[in-house]
Formats: sequence, C-alpha cells, structure tokens
Amino acid sequence: MSNHGGQNNGGRRVKAVQTTARILEALRDLDGAGVTELADHLGLAKATVHSHLATLIDSEFVVKRGDEYRISLRFVDFGEYAKTNVDIYEITTKEVDRLAQETGEVAQFMVEEHGTGVYLHKVSGENAIQTASYTGNRKDLHCTALGKAILSQLPKERVEGIIDQTGLPQRTVNTVSTREELFTELNQIREENVSFDDEEILQGLRCVAAPIEHSKGDIQGAISISGPTSRLKGDRFRKELPEFVRGAANVIEVNATHV
Repeated sequence: MSNHGGQNNGGRRVKAVQTTARILEALRDLDGAGVTELADHLGLAKATVHSHLATLIDSEFVVKRGDEYRISLRFVDFGEYAKTNVDIYEITTKEVDRLAQETGEVAQFMVEEHGTGVYLHKVSGENAIQTASYTGNRKDLHCTALGKAILSQLPKERVEGIIDQTGLPQRTVNTVSTREELFTELNQIREENVSFDDEEILQGLRCVAAPIEHSKGDIQGAISISGPTSRLKGDRFRKELPEFVRGAANVIEVNATHV
C-alpha cells in the first residue's frame, strides 16, 4: 500500500492486513458484493477473499445478506469515536450549524489526515443544493477551498510531500494544476485568511473557506460555505461570505484555547 502524504513510519508491513483493508474499501466502493465480484475487482483468488470475509464476519465488521457481503454498522461506532476524538469537533460543529442557518447554503468542516482532506461535518441550509461530499468523504486538498485553507497552515516541506503523494489532478479547467500556482495561492490565503474554490472541483459550484488555527491541536482544519455560482457571485462570493467564515473561524479559535 502507498505511503500517505509523504509520511513513513518504518516497520514491516503485514500483507494479510493490507488485503483486509483492500477488501473493506472494495465493499464500500462497490456498495456490497459477492465473493466472485470482489475477487475479480481486486485480482485475488476467491479462496483468499472468502477466508478474509469469514474472519471479518466473525469480528462483526462485515455482514452477509444472501450471497452479498456488506460493511457492518460497527463502523458507525468507530466513525463516531474518531470524529469526537478531534479536540475541536464539538466547538466547530456548532459554528458550522450556525453558518448553514445564517447563509442558507451548505456549510462544512474538514480536517487533514494522511495528506487528504476528510469531511467531518456537513449541514445544509434552507436554500442549499445537493453536493457530492458527505461526512467521512475524502478529497485531494488542492482542489477545494477547504483543502487549500488547510494547506496554507502547513510547512512548505509538508505540502511538497503531499503533492508528491497525490499529485495535482485537474478536476475542472479551473483546478490549480502547478506547484507554482498553488504556492502563490497559499501565500495569499495566509495573508487574507480566506480561500476560494471557483468551480475547481465541480462546474457550477463555488466555495469559500477559512482555516482554523489551533496551536494546541495536532490536526489542521477549515470551515466553509458552498453554493451554486448563481448565488455565490460578486460581493457575496468575495466579501460577504468570507466575513462569515472568518468570523466563525475566529470564534472556534478563541473557544479552542480553553479545550
């Protein structure tokens, strides 16, 4: 398996565990599957897949319905624990809820882990459109306002390592696609304390984000407001919503000093 975000903890890797992880990821991506489909998808022997699935069922991480295997609800327990283990989670979710209510748009909270952005909280305001992101969803950092806000907080060497790992894949014609362009934008984000996604991950969607600077925390995060280009334009996109997210980030930062 690849090394995430340029991090390398050394030590021997256990192939069986890597296979188990691949099977679980495949069950998620395929929305459940049978042994043959999984084996073909992963390029593994059916006997190998069956043995891993039987062990996962015994451990209650997988359930079987007919001939199909699916991820079990036990992962909900792990997911909820992982979220609340982020020290500013409760503080931040309150502000994200408020942003959604006040703006009527989609408000989100993202943190960085293994060089990838992970959505930890998402709330839709009364006028919000449907977006593809969801709690637990992972995205490359360079193509979202949230991700770029997070990158602006990291040392240049760390950012370089993340780019080495993930590259700068172009999601739309507007996506940042060169290191020079990205580092120029990160410098501007540090100066203005706000970042923008101008149809960089999806045509017709814009986003405004602010980094959360938490000196006592070991996870970097950001909050955002997203909406259609028809509503996020002009001063609303460049002035009004940036004030909303910067203000919310400031509240979180002040409250975080007491965590």
